[in-house]
Amino acid sequence: MSAAPLERALSPHEAAMLAGDMRVVTVWELRGEVAEDALETALGHLARRYPVLGGRLFARGGEGVLRIDPTPVPLRLHRGGDLARAIGERGDWATGPLLRTTLVTGPAERGRHLVAAFPRACVDGMCVVAVQQEFLALYAAARAGKDPDLTPVLPVLAGPLEAELEGRCAPGELRAYAERRAAEEAERPPARLAPAAAVDGGPGPDPGFGTARAELSPAETAALTGLAHRAGLTVNTLVCGLLLAALRPSLEPADGALPVSCGVAVDLRRRLSPPVPNEVIQSAASGFPVRLDVARGSDPLSLAHRLAGPIRAHLRAGTAEREVAAFPHLTAQGPASLFVTNLGEIDSPSLPEPARAARLQVLPLTRMPMVFAVVTRYRGSLHVDFPFSRAWYTDGQIRRLAAATRSLAAELSAR
Repeated sequence: MSAAPLERALSPHEAAMLAGDMRVVTVWELRGEVAEDALETALGHLARRYPVLGGRLFARGGEGVLRIDPTPVPLRLHRGGDLARAIGERGDWATGPLLRTTLVTGPAERGRHLVAAFPRACVDGMCVVAVQQEFLALYAAARAGKDPDLTPVLPVLAGPLEAELEGRCAPGELRAYAERRAAEEAERPPARLAPAAAVDGGPGPDPGFGTARAELSPAETAALTGLAHRAGLTVNTLVCGLLLAALRPSLEPADGALPVSCGVAVDLRRRLSPPVPNEVIQSAASGFPVRLDVARGSDPLSLAHRLAGPIRAHLRAGTAEREVAAFPHLTAQGPASLFVTNLGEIDSPSLPEPARAARLQVLPLTRMPMVFAVVTRYRGSLHVDFPFSRAWYTDGQIRRLAAATRSLAAELSAR
């Protein structure tokens, strides 16, 4: 490391994520033998590949700061026996480091879980998966007694996404865009899942997080993919239609069509010039809302066709980029009814036999009342994870949403 610290100010969207205690948590389910000493060695090597993980996030003079000190904060392996608690544990980002890793050991039949928490202010889903893949590759090298490449990934301290987008939109255009968004929401606010765990309009007493999952078999996943292609849709658009249909029975009032807003996440790494590799630690994801009137019993395929045109139009128009650039003007706007992040197919890491990574979850967590759906494909199966704050929603609410998603997905895959 340099003898001088590296630091930069957080951008508006990064600062808001830090203030909202937003983070991204990955959970690997590991089967077979796990060598804890090799995990600790791999964490030390990971810190050399990514010095920013040994950095700090803190407030100074009214602004957020991301800083890497000359001697970064070391990464350490925590131990635990409660998976839910490990998922909810956050690091102290002000003192560092910016990665908290916990090995959770439970009943033998459930295997072990490797839980990693990152502050959302400086990461996105694509880079946390890449970093975790690198960590497990370093673990495999440590088990094999190999010397891995420890060259730092560049840039060591990436700039904010706003700097990459500077000049694409005039300030007046951004204000006008925010005003249009505000007018649309004021005229017909989107229906949102009732925060059943809230107390007097605020967060309830449970500080923890929960998660529910809808999982398709490899055969069902292949069938759903085939249906999307035959219908002239992307799999992501079909899944968005499926999720809106699954959410609608949980919204009030029960009768009639309701305005529902589907937040569609967009990976901006591939849309920048030059593209930003997934290995670079940076918050480079955005998205945009698409509004539809949705009635109970709506056909997911029909909803997907109605979503397809607006999604294509927003992508062509650069709406996701505009959402980031206009962020200071959008802070008063409410969340979408449901926010969908599709991370695509994730490779299964190669581990020393007989160990294997049987399962992966990528969970965006926030203290705000937001409903997330994270779509991944792993080992041939499509999974939809629904992480949530128990201060706002009950386990029953989110489990019903996951069950409805699973049921509709099974019906679609049989068409």
